[in-house]
Amino acid sequence: MTRIRPVGPADRAELTAMLARCTDQTRYRRFHGVTDRFPERYLAGALAGDPEHFALVGYTPAAIVALASCVTQPDGSGELAILVQDACQRHGLGSRLLRRLVEHADSDGQQILRASVLAEQCWIRSLLSTYGSCETEVSHGVIDITLYRKDT
Repeated sequence: MTRIRPVGPADRAELTAMLARCTDQTRYRRFHGVTDRFPERYLAGALAGDPEHFALVGYTPAAIVALASCVTQPDGSGELAILVQDACQRHGLGSRLLRRLVEHADSDGQQILRASVLAEQCWIRSLLSTYGSCETEVSHGVIDITLYRKDT
């Protein structure tokens, strides 16, 4: 069973190893480009436990297998991002992580959440719409989704 917990400062090496286990396609879907490392500013914010950067990991007894975050933007909205390594995809972990991110956003008073996904991941809009109404903008193969939370 995969469990979920907050990211901690000691998770850097395991997160780096998890990213290395992801295929180029999975990394491309998450970062909209092929990369072999997390953007340092993003990773440092997640590891620091900064209240503006809420981050969770999914893990098994053997390793960290997912990273999810909700980063508060200057306008007060939250930017959502989830990365699940290939071997653990399609087992509900991403949905569980999303639910925890939305719960955090609710407790933080964030009524608007955003996500940018590739056009091939258009199914994510349906998943997000279970949490409120969504607006989308499509540009150059990227769908920017804005989620307006239901009254909580």
